[in-house]
Amino acid sequence: MIRVENITVRFGEKTVLAHFSMEIPSSGLTVLSGPSGCGKTTLLRVLSGLQPVESGRVLVPAQTALLFQEDRLLPWRTAGQHIADVLPRRRWGEVSRWLALVELDGEAHSYPAQLSGGMGRRLALARCLACGGALLLLDEPFTGVDPPRAGRILDRLRQLGVPVLLCSHQTAVLERCDRVVFTAGPPLTQVEEPSNRNI
Repeated sequence: MIRVENITVRFGEKTVLAHFSMEIPSSGLTVLSGPSGCGKTTLLRVLSGLQPVESGRVLVPAQTALLFQEDRLLPWRTAGQHIADVLPRRRWGEVSRWLALVELDGEAHSYPAQLSGGMGRRLALARCLACGGALLLLDEPFTGVDPPRAGRILDRLRQLGVPVLLCSHQTAVLERCDRVVFTAGPPLTQVEEPSNRNI
């Protein structure tokens, strides 16, 4: 299992995580659902190693990949170059695979300004996935992406065979995941028992 145990994170006088504990299955798709600002993003940053904790213990794989809420695309790099930038040269042949996974076939030579908001979000997701990792942390990966397409991409994420923890408010996304954790806060809390879903 991947887990955090009694972790606390404060920003000045604001406590975002207070002795918070949670376990994440070592396979499948787990989604955190809750209001903006309740602490979900901070939890993902803790799991990725970007946010230190004041106390508690974090048990995660050594290599994780994090998709930020912002696309963080480089306007002077094409879609294909964004993927190649995170791959070793010997794996540049995989660029088309990652673009296809997020349904950006044919856009390898497009620049971010030529993509719609949803397409830019999918490019950011493809770049994150191409980084690899034993745990994928995805913060609102389907902003601006229509539900049918998001569903197809989720099915492909499941086939990657690594645990995925994502944040989403979208009902269609929650319905396609294996486990839903409903949250409130700050500080972040689970407001009811997680539900297991059979897709």
